[in-house]
Amino acid sequence: MSAARPDGAVEKFKAWWGRYVGGEAVPRRLCHRWFRDEAGYRGRVARFGDVKPDRPEDFVWQPGPPPPPDEAFARLRWGGQLLVTHGDDDTLLRAARAYAADDGFEVEAGPRATFPQRFGIPLPLFGRRLRYLLLRKVTLLRPGEDTDRFTFDVRLVRRPELGNRYVVMKQVPRYRRVVARLHNRFPEAPQTVLLERAEKLVKRVFPVFLTREAGFLQLLNRDLPAEYRGRVPEALGFERAADGTIKRLYMTWLRLGVDPVSHLDFAKQAAELLSVLHDRVGVIHLDLRLDNVLICDGRVCFIDFGSSVRVGENIAASPLLSSLFEEMANTSRIQRTMGRMRDAGRLTSDVLVAAHGKLDKGVDMFYLSLQISKPVSNPDLRPLIGFEPGSEVAKRIKLMTGAILRPSDPNRPHFISAADVLGGLRRIEAKLEAAGESTT
Repeated sequence: MSAARPDGAVEKFKAWWGRYVGGEAVPRRLCHRWFRDEAGYRGRVARFGDVKPDRPEDFVWQPGPPPPPDEAFARLRWGGQLLVTHGDDDTLLRAARAYAADDGFEVEAGPRATFPQRFGIPLPLFGRRLRYLLLRKVTLLRPGEDTDRFTFDVRLVRRPELGNRYVVMKQVPRYRRVVARLHNRFPEAPQTVLLERAEKLVKRVFPVFLTREAGFLQLLNRDLPAEYRGRVPEALGFERAADGTIKRLYMTWLRLGVDPVSHLDFAKQAAELLSVLHDRVGVIHLDLRLDNVLICDGRVCFIDFGSSVRVGENIAASPLLSSLFEEMANTSRIQRTMGRMRDAGRLTSDVLVAAHGKLDKGVDMFYLSLQISKPVSNPDLRPLIGFEPGSEVAKRIKLMTGAILRPSDPNRPHFISAADVLGGLRRIEAKLEAAGESTT
């Protein structure tokens, strides 16, 4: 006579086994298998339906029908991956073709099929076969998308000569794309004017700035102290046009990380890096918008050095550079903001007012002060900076920013350099710690 089994034990075992080799367990282990070597992966994978376009994710799983490329693009960070699992081969094959034809994505794997695994050993007899497709977002903008500024064509690529890992490729945009963007921004302008402007941008402006960026990256990786070199891109290679200018630049990918930093730590790191650039390397960035600031592995990094200059560089010696930088000084967002704040009486420091319209370190210090006071203009950075407007840290940084922009004595400001800003932030930290206040 056989021993009686506990009531429901068989059903419980079947349910457990189903979860173990089927259901969501297999896709989650599949996610881990694909994502575990990716920078920033911490074992967390978001479901596609839970991801909001204003808070994109790096690692996303879609169980069920593949979403259209437009929807997937909005829910992934640059370089983010989407794993689609579905039971129908034809559905995944059609999706793979659609994504392969889409400029914003690369199909990394699939459509493929896998069985449940344990210790890396497939178990074909103990679970259903799972079909999947792995996709990666490789461009910053959707095809046809526009921004308020002219930008290069930037994408992630894999190059065999660069180790077949993903790197950033930045290249001069195509002539037709520039014409289309000019037409979108200036629909009333005559076609001949747009064509002439596009030709100037493609043949003169973009190549000059890309060539300068390659040079500055090489300079930074040579002259930056070792502990700061990983906080700017490294130039890995480039391709030249017939006139000797660089038309395509390859550089390391500083992936926006998942590890957040406190508001005060963000401000301190940004001020410290800027101080090193100014005082130890002699480089002025000139475009320190939050779009050009990253947090990678808990470190604040700067990118996009195409508009940079050397401290004391004689731009006037080159008629082309003189013309380009004069135009930039008159039209850039940072310079326009400085002009508006000066005219409204919200910028009175002699040091910063004197920098308006010039290629000066004060331009960087001005915009750094605005960014650290309220670092929310870049939606990709918001989840990575512990910014709380009503916190003691935020109040003190805001007060310090006011002292930078509108000192009590405009002729003798206390803050005249990025090093001074860093010193002010360290004093804030010391006072908070002495008072027992949190600095995070």
